[in-house]
Amino acid sequence: MNLKKITLIVILLLVAVISLTKIAPIAANPATHKHSIEQTDEKITTVMKLAGGAAATSATLSLLPGDLCTPISEQLADLASYFLLILSALYLEKFMITLTGYVSFSVLIPATCILLSVAILFKKKKFMDMAARIGLLGLIIFLIVPSSIWLSDKVYQTQSAKVEASITEYDNLDIEGDSDSGILSDLTTITTETIDRVSNFLKDLLEALAVMIVTACVIPVLVFVLLVWIVKTIFSSTSLNIDKLIINQDQESQVTTES
Repeated sequence: MNLKKITLIVILLLVAVISLTKIAPIAANPATHKHSIEQTDEKITTVMKLAGGAAATSATLSLLPGDLCTPISEQLADLASYFLLILSALYLEKFMITLTGYVSFSVLIPATCILLSVAILFKKKKFMDMAARIGLLGLIIFLIVPSSIWLSDKVYQTQSAKVEASITEYDNLDIEGDSDSGILSDLTTITTETIDRVSNFLKDLLEALAVMIVTACVIPVLVFVLLVWIVKTIFSSTSLNIDKLIINQDQESQVTTES
């Protein structure tokens, strides 16, 4: 084994140790991802307000006598369940912010370095291919959450007015009816103005739901698909470079043996 190979193997093993002992704890520290966590927490708070507003309005309408507001009440109840699904996706995203970096630098990057060292030591192309795949997988896992959060924030900022309008509409919503007693349980009819306000609130909620679905669900999926495509493109060219590297190493070994 020549000095060049020994030096390269030592460097790879050193990178693996540094990644496991130094970089992984930093990547898992919530303080490292403070901005991303704050942005996600803000969305969680907003979704909780929207879900609570939809559920509370639905419950209030269901208490009114008659079936006039029953369709609206049922639609609001359905929207509340959709917002809860978005809330679950946001909590998962928040947990993945620190988890993905830790997995990448504590497991995948060290494994990549070890496999590359074995490939160089024994001249095994399959180990190099495996190392390249694992390394690129680690890169995808590390980048997918921060990239999706960054892009989601940019899209959300352009549409945040619609979401805020839904919250404002709920804060100003006052469900009233026509009755002599004025007690909710004794209401016999609901005013046209109140129906219009509830309908506007439902419309704003639908727009807010669409914005949150795009920013919390659709964009992360698109970012993942894009990163996978980029990695596949890079990997195809990486495989060619690995083949060239093995050929060059074999030629250098033959020249050294002949000399």
